[in-house]
Amino acid sequence: MTDPTAELPDFPGRDELTALLVEVLPDGWRQAVEQGDEASVLELRATIDNPAIVRTLGEAGWVAPHYAPAHGGRGLSRAEARNALTLLQVWEVPHVPRGSGLPLAAPTISEWASDSTKARLLPKLLSGEERWCQLFSEPGAGSDMASLATTAVRDGDEWIINGQKVWTTFGHAAEMAMLIARTDPDAAKHRGITYFGMDMRAPGVEVRPLINMAGQLEFNEIFLTDVRVPDLNRIGEVGEGWRAAMTTLGAERHALSGLRKKKRKSSDEILGGKPLQEVLAMAVDSGATHEPTTRQALARRHIEGQLLSLTAQRARARAAAGQPAGPEGSISKIAKAASNQRLQETALAALGADATAWPEGDDGAGQWIEQFLRTRANSIEGGTSEIQRNIVGERVLGLPREPDPYKGAAWKDTPRS
Repeated sequence: MTDPTAELPDFPGRDELTALLVEVLPDGWRQAVEQGDEASVLELRATIDNPAIVRTLGEAGWVAPHYAPAHGGRGLSRAEARNALTLLQVWEVPHVPRGSGLPLAAPTISEWASDSTKARLLPKLLSGEERWCQLFSEPGAGSDMASLATTAVRDGDEWIINGQKVWTTFGHAAEMAMLIARTDPDAAKHRGITYFGMDMRAPGVEVRPLINMAGQLEFNEIFLTDVRVPDLNRIGEVGEGWRAAMTTLGAERHALSGLRKKKRKSSDEILGGKPLQEVLAMAVDSGATHEPTTRQALARRHIEGQLLSLTAQRARARAAAGQPAGPEGSISKIAKAASNQRLQETALAALGADATAWPEGDDGAGQWIEQFLRTRANSIEGGTSEIQRNIVGERVLGLPREPDPYKGAAWKDTPRS
């Protein structure tokens, strides 16, 4: 077996990072990595405290090493940071904080916030000390999110927040939130919004759980009553929150599209559902692959997966070449949602009658149904597939926008559902 670390490019602080990994990881981990012993690495991974290791790496600046030291990073160039993160990936070390802070909040804070706000919010985000959630959608502002009605009123060095948010993923477990709120009802709906980082532990924040049809506690509705947010937690200029929100939503589409390079070893990824290899193994064990229609369906699922993989490679190649993001995010978001749902439908078809009834205590059978039910949300979360198709039609194909008789009107004069 060859050492997968031997040809990795160098970067400033590599010896320091290697020494830190040897210190925090169990004995034998480094040897298993250098020998390419995947089984031993997986066995050792089961013994570690993932959040504790992420926190150690984050506090040392290795979770986002291209950020400035004052903002929780190492001050490396993007190329150097990519090399450092490649080392962490090859070592298979947990280095991503839980929640949506790193994929969604951090890019937005980095692009739009002042240096003092970055220094306040980013270090605890990158170490995982503060887990983030997203407070965007409202009961009357889902697909048309810019019509949101939650208000933020300035009071000296603070803002007073009132309103309601819904479909907040893991809001019950978060310490901080990405919040967009109405600060100018006299402006057009896209212009009167401001973006904040809000403390979920602040007085006036009420979290009510929503149990999905798979029986999981994942989403929440959030009620905000006179919640005070310091102006230092404002991300971007007053009234420019919609532009900052587009950074977050673009990152969310990317996360939900399958474009992120990631090893998938279980069914617990962000979209839910069982991976193709598990479905295939189950179909073989159950004898379902004796049916030509099942074999054809599995072949189609494999082809869809390969097409998504090739699209992801194109997206990464564009990023590596320094080119702006292309349409891959929205296109792949639509395709990934549909592909994942069809894969779970294929799994249930292969299960046959076992998908409708199974012996009490057979947790394995129940997991197939749970994962199938979870994936029904794929075409809704992160922007519905219908909205994504509008984005592709207008921004990629150049089709005319849908007419809006209230375009440019003040938010307070615009009808809302």
